[in-house]
Parts: sequence; C-alpha cells; structure tokens
Amino acid sequence: MRVIGKIVAAIIFSIVGFLAGTPLFASFGVADAASDTGSYLGIALFLSVFAIIMFAPTVRRAFGRGFLLSGLLIFALPLSVLILSGTAASSVISDTAAAGADEASQAAAALGASLGAGLLTGFASFVGFILGSIFIITGLVLTLGGRREVVVVNVPGQAA
Repeated sequence: MRVIGKIVAAIIFSIVGFLAGTPLFASFGVADAASDTGSYLGIALFLSVFAIIMFAPTVRRAFGRGFLLSGLLIFALPLSVLILSGTAASSVISDTAAAGADEASQAAAALGASLGAGLLTGFASFVGFILGSIFIITGLVLTLGGRREVVVVNVPGQAA
C-alpha cells in the first residue's frame, strides 16, 4: 500500500510539474522548430520529479515533496511564460519585417505582440503566485509537519 501511494503521488505531481514547465520547454522550439531540446528537458523534469518523490520515506512525505516541487515550478511559471512570450513576440516582429510589410503594419505587429506578451505574463503571474504559494505552504505542512511526541521523564525524588 505504501508503494502504491508513492507511485500515485509521483505520477500526479510529475504531470503537474511537467505542465508547469511546458511554457519554458516550448520556448526552446519557437526559434528553431526542428529542435528537440524542449522535449528532452520535459522528460528529464518528469523523471527527476518522479524519482525525488519515490525516494520519500512515507506517503505523507511523498505528497509533501510533490506539493513542494510542483509549487516551486508553478511559482516560477511567470518566468517561463515571460521567456515564451518574449520569444514569440520577437518571432512575430521579425516575420513581419521579413515579409516586407510597410512601417504601419510592422508597428501594429510590434504593438500587438507586446500587448499579448504583457497580458499573458500578467495572467501567469497572478495564477503562478497564488497557486504556487498554496502548493508550497501545503507541501511544507505535509513535509515538515507530523506527530509531535512529548516524553515526560519522572525522576524519583524530584517534585514535578
């Protein structure tokens, strides 16, 4: 039963961590569509989160580690989205200039790409900070919390 709980936690939080890192992995393929670097990074992240959770001593600690790792990756989501949106905006602007569009079209493309990147990063910041904080706090409680035992030693001859 203990191993099954760890496997469930590892699968769930590896998928959550992979999804949180997806914008960063996708940014590696925007500039060069033939590059598989993002895929390899995604697989490496999935396997490393899976291994870290599987080596936890208890199921409670496994879930705690999962919440902590996922919370850190979700908390870093705004940076991942910033990199992706900046790369995509740069690609849109350079493609517009390469197509030989007039200055008004290039300005409109730059303005639209900048506004889109800003809105996307702002939304990711809102979601990432709130959801990441919740996951990190939950992970800290599960990882560091637990039973607290107080051992009372009565020594003969001493008053309590």
